Amino acid sequence: MGALSACSGFSTGGSDDSSASDDTSITMITWASDAEATAFQALADAFREQSGTTVNLQVVPYSEVLTAVDTGLRTDTPPDLFRVSYTDVAAYRAQGVLADLPDAADLEPSFLPAFWAAVTDEAGTFGIPHHTDTSMVVLNTAAVASAGLGALPTTLDTAWTWEQFADALNRIQPSRADTYAFAANWQNAGAYRWLNFVDQAGGRLLTDDLTSVATGDPGALKALTFARDLFRDQLTPQNASTRGQAASDLFLNQTVATAFAGDFLLAEIEGGGFDYTATFLPRDVNASADLGGNALVAVQAGQKRDLALQFLSFCAQAEQMGTFCAAATVLPTRTDVDPATLEYPVRPDLMELYVQQAQAIREPLVQQVVVPSFSAINAQLRDRLDEVFLGSDDDAAALDRITDGVASVLQTP
Repeated sequence: MGALSACSGFSTGGSDDSSASDDTSITMITWASDAEATAFQALADAFREQSGTTVNLQVVPYSEVLTAVDTGLRTDTPPDLFRVSYTDVAAYRAQGVLADLPDAADLEPSFLPAFWAAVTDEAGTFGIPHHTDTSMVVLNTAAVASAGLGALPTTLDTAWTWEQFADALNRIQPSRADTYAFAANWQNAGAYRWLNFVDQAGGRLLTDDLTSVATGDPGALKALTFARDLFRDQLTPQNASTRGQAASDLFLNQTVATAFAGDFLLAEIEGGGFDYTATFLPRDVNASADLGGNALVAVQAGQKRDLALQFLSFCAQAEQMGTFCAAATVLPTRTDVDPATLEYPVRPDLMELYVQQAQAIREPLVQQVVVPSFSAINAQLRDRLDEVFLGSDDDAAALDRITDGVASVLQTP
């Protein structure tokens, strides 16, 4: 999700009584693919049938969601609820914008701890972890065959090492002058996905107590060198940096033969007109994957806050979550929803692999990307990584540039 705009001036007032209006409708702001929009509407229809409350969905472009929400908060016309990435929840939570779930104690045992922690602090639980997704390596099947890569890893334990991954990329021969081997998905507010490499190398961006930057971290330095080598060795195009073109677009137009891509993109890739497959993210000291997915949150100042909270609890139930995840090609966050039982309409064979990949979403990395200031940290990563990927500083100086930028916006919990 995009970087959060400045939070000062948010209103947290408003009626605590959902009966203040006879209007039994609530408003939800979200971004959505076509499949997600249909799945959200199905949830809204089912909730109306059960409760009599209408959920009016306002679907806006991905890049405009937080602006729309922030504008409503500042003008005392907020939505009743909205969709937000896990990496942005804490910023809203810290400003007192979000309503606390009244049934959190009943819901918590059914959710995977890492995702529950992303919406919870010492003051309460402020939203439901609606689903997750993560990245894998998608590969053009023809490119795999021409490079003679053979059988790809089909279990997390046999995922390519960094060295094997680099060897595979070097064996892929471009079919035309403007094609490359690879693009990583760190564009469009995805700069934090570079931290996959950091965590794979056993490194950290933030210290263990999350209060400061881990300066000069050996794992971070190793990860930066590996990522910069993708550019220096011309394995990835210059416009695939953090401020460049989306990796999925480069893969779809066959500018790159392989890319990191989330499971939610499979429906789009399926329409690309060429055969493709997938395998796991490369590993180093650790196998590690990015925390993807989103929460649904209710606004404390909403005129119909209690109705919004009822809808959140409805969406959090096992049946509703399973149906949504299957339709939207994403993964559940409840322990009692087995993704292996979901009937995914798009590439169920690859979704089996994404389920395995999600097991590599590690708690140390999750903790670092859900701190209250992470939206600002992610913006710094976007700008500083773009500079160093395409720049000429030595690797240690380049890492200092990144950590200095992060330190400038880091707020202690």
